[in-house]
Amino acid sequence: MKNLYPLNVILLFIAQWLMFNVQCSMVYAQDEPVDIDEWQVMKVAAARDPFAHGNQFTINFANYTVEEWCYPLPGAKLLSPFGGERHHGGTDIKTFAGDTTRAAFPGEVILSGTQYGYGYCVVLRHANGLETLYSHHSRNLVKVGQWLHAGDPIGIEGRTGRATTDHLHFETRVKGKAFDSERIFDHQNRTLRRQVFIVTRQKNGSLIFTSEEVK
Repeated sequence: MKNLYPLNVILLFIAQWLMFNVQCSMVYAQDEPVDIDEWQVMKVAAARDPFAHGNQFTINFANYTVEEWCYPLPGAKLLSPFGGERHHGGTDIKTFAGDTTRAAFPGEVILSGTQYGYGYCVVLRHANGLETLYSHHSRNLVKVGQWLHAGDPIGIEGRTGRATTDHLHFETRVKGKAFDSERIFDHQNRTLRRQVFIVTRQKNGSLIFTSEEVK
C-alpha cells in the first residue's frame, strides 16, 4: 500500500490542475469582448436627440436587412392594438408564457427594472432615432448600458405589473413619446413595413408621423 501513496498524490495533483485550468477557461470566456459594431454605437449616442439638426428625421426601413430588425415576439399574435377607448399606449402581443422577447433593432439598454404598471420593463435606444419598450416580463435578461443586436433576447414573457394574462406590451417611441407601432410593423404578418418613415416635430412639440411607400 505504501507504494500506491505517491501515485494517489500524483493523481490528486493532476485532478486539481485540470480543475484550475477549467475554471480559468470559464473566466476567460466570460471576459471575451462582445462583438459590437462601433459605428452603430456612435449612431445610438447621436440618436439621443434625433432632432438635433432639424425638426424632421427619416428612417428608410426599405433598406433594412434581415440582420437589422426582428419582430419583438416571434410567432406571436396581436392581442390588443394601440389607442382605442382605453387609450392604450402600446401594442399587446402574445404567444406562450415563458417565451423570449427580442430586440426589434440594434441598440443600447437605457432602462431595465420594474416600473409601476409595466412590471419588469426594458427600454432600448436605437441608432435610427427610435426607442422601444418591452414590459410585463417575468424577468429581464439585460442590464442598463448593454449593447444589443436585433433579435437578441431581452426578457421572458410574463404578467408582472398591471396585466391579466401573460403577454408582451410593446411600445415604439420618439423622445419618450409613444406612437402606434403598427405604423412600422405589420403585426398581422409580423413583418417590417418597407417604407420611408418620417417624423416631424411641430412648433408646439407635437409629433407627426408619415410614411412614403417604396416600390
